[in-house]
Amino acid sequence: MQPDIRALLLGPYPGTATHSISKYFDFCRRQIPAVLPKWSIAASTPGGIGDGTGTFHYAGRLSAWWKTYIQWPDSLSTQRADVFHIVDQGLAWYARFLPTGKYLITVHDLIAYLTACGDLHLANAPARRRVLIRECGRQIRRMDHVISPSQYTADCVMRNLDIPARRITVIPNYVDPEFHPLSSAARARARLRWFGDAEYAIIHVGTATSYKNRIGALKAFSLLHGDLPGVRMFLVHGPANSEEQSFLNESGIQPAVKFMPPLDLPHLNEFYGAADALIFPSMVEGFGWPVLEAMCCGCPVVTTRAGSLPEVARDAALIVNNPHDHPALARALHTIVTETRMAEQLRASGFERAKYFAPARCLSLISEVYSSLVHV
Repeated sequence: MQPDIRALLLGPYPGTATHSISKYFDFCRRQIPAVLPKWSIAASTPGGIGDGTGTFHYAGRLSAWWKTYIQWPDSLSTQRADVFHIVDQGLAWYARFLPTGKYLITVHDLIAYLTACGDLHLANAPARRRVLIRECGRQIRRMDHVISPSQYTADCVMRNLDIPARRITVIPNYVDPEFHPLSSAARARARLRWFGDAEYAIIHVGTATSYKNRIGALKAFSLLHGDLPGVRMFLVHGPANSEEQSFLNESGIQPAVKFMPPLDLPHLNEFYGAADALIFPSMVEGFGWPVLEAMCCGCPVVTTRAGSLPEVARDAALIVNNPHDHPALARALHTIVTETRMAEQLRASGFERAKYFAPARCLSLISEVYSSLVHV
C-alpha cells in the first residue's frame, strides 16, 4: 500500500548554499523517512540531488542561474505534496510558485533580512539581491509553520515578521555523530599534523563574513600572543580578507597565524580535537555550529553573548559579554590554555551539553511538526 501523506523537502542549488544549510538539507532528506514511515518523503533542488557520495558536477554560473530562476519556478508549480518543507529562509521565494499545500520553512537566522532592512549594520547585499531577500521575508509571513534552531531566532521571527509564537517551533540543530573526542594517541598525531610545534593552538572556524568577527578573534589572539609567545592561531575557511591582512601586517603576528581552506568532517574532527581552544566571537548568530562541534570533540570554547551563542553553549563555555572586548576574550583564552583544571571542566561540561543536540531528538521534533500540519 502506497503512503497517502506526502512531504517534499526543497533545498538549494548544489554548491550555492553554505555548508551548514547543505548539511541540514541532507540530514532531513536522509533521516526523516525513518521517523515517518507512513509518509512519502521526497526531496528536490533546482540542480538535482546528486548520487549520494557528496559529488556533484556543478554547472557554470549562467547555467545555475537559468536553472534556479527560470526553470525552477515552472518545476515548483507542478509539484504535489501535503507538506512543502523549504529548508532555509533564503529559499522562501520558492513558496510564491508552489501549488496548494501546507508550507513549512526552517529559518536558521534573519541576518540577511535584517541587514537589508537596515536593522543590522553589516555589509549589505547588492541591490538586486536585496529585492529577493525582502521577497523571502514576505513569503515567510505566509508560512503555515516555522522551525527555528534557537529561541533567539524565533524571537527575531516574531518581532520582525509579526509571526505569532503558535506558528513557530524551536528545534535546536543536531550534532553529527561523527564529531567525537580523540584518544590520547590520536590527539598527539593530529596535533603534530595540524599545529606542528605550536606550544598552544587556538582555532577559529568560520567564514570571513563580517558578523563572524574574525578580525576580533585576531585582535584577541594578538593580545594573548604578547603574553604567550608560543601560542599559534589557525583559522579554517579561507584566506585573510583585506582588513584582516592589514591588521596582521601592523601587529606583527603574521608568523603566528595560519589560514586554512575548509575541511571535510573527518579532518575537522581532528582539528577540533587537537586544539587547545576555539574562539568564536560572532556579533550575531542564528545558532553557531562550531561551538557545538568543538564541544563534541573536547575542545574548550570561548564565545560571546551575541545572538544564540549563550543559548547553545550554556555553562559549557567561557562567555564574554561584548564581542568587541578583545582583552576579555584574550583573558578567557589565557585561562583555558594555562589552567588545566578549567580546561578539563569545560571539556566535561561540553560533552554533557552536546547530549541535548542528539539527532534523534531533532528528528522526533521535526516529525511532530510534520504531523501537526496534517493533523495525523
